[in-house]
Formats: sequence, structure tokens, C-alpha cells
Amino acid sequence: MSAPAEGLHGVRLTVAYDGASFAGWQEQPAQRTVQSVLEAAIAGMAGHAVRVRGAGRTDSGVHAEGQIAAFDTTRLIPPRGWMLGLNQRLPVDLAVRAAVECAPGYNPRYDALEKLYRYVLLLGEARDPRWRAHAWHVARVHTDGEGSRRLDLDAMRAGAEALIGTHDFGAFRASDDERTMTVRTLHEVQILAAYLGHPDLVAIEVRGTAFLKQMVRILVGTLLEVGRGKRTPESIASLLVPGVERGSTGITAPAHGLSMVRVRLGKKDAEALARATGGDAAR
Repeated sequence: MSAPAEGLHGVRLTVAYDGASFAGWQEQPAQRTVQSVLEAAIAGMAGHAVRVRGAGRTDSGVHAEGQIAAFDTTRLIPPRGWMLGLNQRLPVDLAVRAAVECAPGYNPRYDALEKLYRYVLLLGEARDPRWRAHAWHVARVHTDGEGSRRLDLDAMRAGAEALIGTHDFGAFRASDDERTMTVRTLHEVQILAAYLGHPDLVAIEVRGTAFLKQMVRILVGTLLEVGRGKRTPESIASLLVPGVERGSTGITAPAHGLSMVRVRLGKKDAEALARATGGDAAR
């Protein structure tokens, strides 16, 4: 039974999860999802069913360090109590990192100013079992019909520059993404060598206002082709115009290398300020 409307309290959570054993964020019939496991744990503390609202969906196998979720409850528990109590109930691959009060009905999806995603590559001939669920193992030296070529991170960085700004990313989305509005704004795309001090790890960090389905994974697959010399850095710009088909961009990188790192909130406040001042503070 759902909680009655009267006497509701809102709670906002920052959650982290290892996506390897989850069928993504969104609840699905007969599937283990982050949303369903989290809702079950909250209901056990609240004493009534709850519906969790997330800042964004993650696909099966994708991880999160800073996913934002909110729910309403009639049970009055201090935020720290929610954090500690839920972590006692949740499985080892899902945890609450922080909890704060929020307004009932608050939906972080509509309050997200920007999101930061990180994709990790493991370079080298040999795979590393320690990173099997968190990095995509690719060869540092790629061999094709034209000979051997070392992965060119500088070329990938040059290609990434073209992605920054407001563009039509329609070619960088899954084929079943039916949204008609495909213009998105990316603020930053970084290629970070020796990630975490590991000489064989490369992190690709993408920060933007919103994302299409599998957009980051397709960006990574396309930039990898730039690094392997299969396409030039200059060619990226030609993919960011209306009408370009999905087949023109690179492969979809595997889900397990991707993490939702951070969600920056405050869009509602920025929009309210923009209305009050007649400006465009939300951007």
C-alpha cells in the first residue's frame, strides 16, 4: 500500500552501486534492478511502499558513484538514520553515501544541471582480472591491414574537442532511442592517461547537461576509432549535424567500463532566478 499524501517527508539520497549484477537502474519485471532493490530496503524501514525517483537511468552493467534518488515517506527518521539503516539492509553492491531532507515530490531528474560520466579503458596485451567489471580491455597496439598502430591519445583528445559545445548528437544514440530532440550540450570531454596512477588505465570523462541513450558509450567507441587511426580527429565535427545516421559513428563501448560519477543539482533554483531577473541563469 502506498503512503498517504498527508504528512509526507521527502528524502534525497546519494547512492553508489556496482552495476555488474544489476539489470540497470529502472525497475523491470522479474529483474534485479537498482531501483527495485533500493525501494524494497526503504519500504522495510518506512513501513509502507515507496517509489524512488532517480536523476537518470543507467543501463545494465553500468556503475554509479553519485546517482541521486529521492522518495517520500510518512516515517520521520533523521537523514543520518536513513543512511545508516539502509546500508544495513542493502546488499554489498549497493550503498547510500549520503542522505538529506528535501521537499515531498522532489524529482532530481528535473533538477539536474549537469552530469559527469567516466569511462575507463585498460590498455595492454594482457587483461587484468581486477578490472574485468570496471574497465574495457583494449589493445595498446592495434594491428590491421595497414600494419601496427599504437593507440594515439593525443588524436583522441583532438577529436574530443569537437564534441564540446551544443550540437546535434542524434548519431550518438542507441537505435531504439526514440526521442525527437537530440541536441545536447557537453561542457567537457577529457582523456586522462595513467588514471588513478595506473600506467595502463585511461579515463574518458564526459560532463554535460543531459545525455541520450548510450551516448557516452558511443562517444567512447568513436574516439577509440580516432585513436586507432580509423578516422581523423577532424571528422568528428561532421557527425554532429542533423540527419547523420547511427551507422556513421563508432561502436558502442561495453557497459561495464562506464560510471555515473556525479550529478550537479540546482536547475530549478537557476530557472527561478532566471525568471526573476529576466536573464538566463539556468545555462
